[in-house]
Amino acid sequence: MKTLLLIFSFLIASLAVSSSARAQCNAELYNNKSLKALAPGFTFVKSYRIDGRGGTRKKIEYTCVFSKDTNYMIQISGKDGGAQGLISTLYDSKRNKKASNYFNNKFYESWTYKCRATGIYYLSFTFKDSKSYCGAAVLGFRR
Repeated sequence: MKTLLLIFSFLIASLAVSSSARAQCNAELYNNKSLKALAPGFTFVKSYRIDGRGGTRKKIEYTCVFSKDTNYMIQISGKDGGAQGLISTLYDSKRNKKASNYFNNKFYESWTYKCRATGIYYLSFTFKDSKSYCGAAVLGFRR
């Protein structure tokens, strides 16, 4: 009887571990996809992991320093397909919205922004109607 109980407990524990492992976000896969889609002429700067932890994190934010007279591009890939369900928004140091990939109820896989003033900017990622809460983005620049 003890052996049967031990086997049953082991099976339950194994199922719990395997189901939580499947729920994890493999942002590296989407990072590579975004990197390959970065437009010609843009130099890779940094990648951003977008892990909403199954919907428990509603907003993921990063800070970046942008330079005047430089063009920046964000390329986004997510588990829901392209940028579907992922909103990327750029804010200046005063939290004024400068660029976004969500416009007229449509998700775009990338956006570009020509920086007018050197300074700190905030890159925010949120989710809208997402089923996966997982993705990645890459930042590139061109002078």
